[in-house]
Amino acid sequence: MYITIKSLLEKGLNKSQIARDVKHDWKTVDKIIKRIKSNQSFPIKKPHPQKLDTYREQIIEWMEQGLSGILIYQKLREIEVKISYSAIKRFLAGIKRKENIFVRIHTEPAEEAQVDFGYIGLTTDINGKRRKTWVFNMKLSYSRLDYYEKTYDQTVETFINCHKNAFKYFSGIPKTLRIDNLKAAILEANFYEPIFKQLYKDFSALTES
Repeated sequence: MYITIKSLLEKGLNKSQIARDVKHDWKTVDKIIKRIKSNQSFPIKKPHPQKLDTYREQIIEWMEQGLSGILIYQKLREIEVKISYSAIKRFLAGIKRKENIFVRIHTEPAEEAQVDFGYIGLTTDINGKRRKTWVFNMKLSYSRLDYYEKTYDQTVETFINCHKNAFKYFSGIPKTLRIDNLKAAILEANFYEPIFKQLYKDFSALTES
């Protein structure tokens, strides 16, 4: 708000006009204007420490090992860290912006993608209803480019459709898919494993044709 008020003041607006534009009472605006005119900088609030800062080094280590956001979320849940999956994603994005994360790459471009599918708890859908939620993640092993999709069921059809959406997002299909969390997904969803494998095999054959 400080910068906005300063900009409006420089345009020649008076205190009442600025208060109306920024939707704050004139007393608050007046205090800020006095600071501006006396060349006082506006106090910047220090960011609050994040809950995940305690686990920062461990999270960076997992990222360097190539673990996806889903697996990192599940590992934190295993050590009883109560945090939402969306908070994990924001924290990981912040680390990627600030840290030089090195991941050992042993594949060629378009050769391999890593697939995860995991439960992340209850989230709110577009209708405001709390529902059980899973996240599908496909990560290209070479570029580390990610595709995420939130789902509200664990059906084979949904799992396969997530693949199709990921391929469309990447504008291509990698030669190999490495399923890191599939066993857990099958057990949790109560899939009949031989049937699941056959359906997935049929889908794989279609993508290769």
